[in-house]
Amino acid sequence: MRSRPDFIVIGAGRSGTTSLHQYLGQHPDIYLGPRKSPNYFVAQDPQPAWENPTLRAMAKQWISSQKDYEEFYRGVTHERAVGDVSPVYLQSIHCAKRILETLGPATKLVAILRNPVDRAYAHYLGRRRDGLETIDDFSALVDRELAGPFNADIVFGCYTGCSRYHHFLTPYYQHFSAGNIRVYLFEQLQADPFSVLRDLFCFLEVDPGYDVDTTFSYNQTGIIRNPVLRSLWTRSVGLRTRLRPYLPASIRHASRPILAQQVSRPILDTETRLKIGAALREDTLALQQLIDRDLSHWIVSNPHCDS
Repeated sequence: MRSRPDFIVIGAGRSGTTSLHQYLGQHPDIYLGPRKSPNYFVAQDPQPAWENPTLRAMAKQWISSQKDYEEFYRGVTHERAVGDVSPVYLQSIHCAKRILETLGPATKLVAILRNPVDRAYAHYLGRRRDGLETIDDFSALVDRELAGPFNADIVFGCYTGCSRYHHFLTPYYQHFSAGNIRVYLFEQLQADPFSVLRDLFCFLEVDPGYDVDTTFSYNQTGIIRNPVLRSLWTRSVGLRTRLRPYLPASIRHASRPILAQQVSRPILDTETRLKIGAALREDTLALQQLIDRDLSHWIVSNPHCDS
């Protein structure tokens, strides 16, 4: 019986990984453990000084020992593919080497990437929704981030930094064969989830024809319209964080359909969009070469952000 994963969804955060986790979990030949984001391979990374106490408390819940990581997979029985879905792995330049040393070079890696500007804004809206970001001026946050040098080692909570996909994907291509890495685009998952899942199931060597329910989009970001519900949700973040390890996933996920109906998604202003796009342009150009994919629509177009 295996006690470790043989594939990992490394990110990116706010790019459909929660939905992907739900879809993969429906396949009878795939085991994902009792929850998303065990975050084992990033637990050693330091938390930046700007992170608030709630986020530090969240980080303490990450699996940090090999024994606990193996215990996480004690439920594996007949499944042919065992996975770890932890989007923060694409926010650390150290994860690739740790995964290689722990799981070996045959490990399969999956990334799903979103337009980097849209991802940064969705990251912000998600943290605002959940009470993890107190500043209501995203443009001011972007100015603050871009004013200083990019810290390649610590980007947790850095909206623009986490969208530097080339920077964080490069170590994976240095440590693993390109044939063991699959990269999908968020817009692919939105437009044709069945094609993405068929390809992914083939990659994982499980039945590609298994019928998965993709009718619900998980973890939608935005601002909760109802002020009373918004206040209750954001102020309860500390309590929700403390209770998370003890609540079954079915209970924790019960609020998602309610929140999805209550969330509005403000459009990102053009000036801020162009500012982020210019800052991330070189990284995106390099990403095109790394993954051999045309990403010109990310660079030259500026559609309204649908978070």
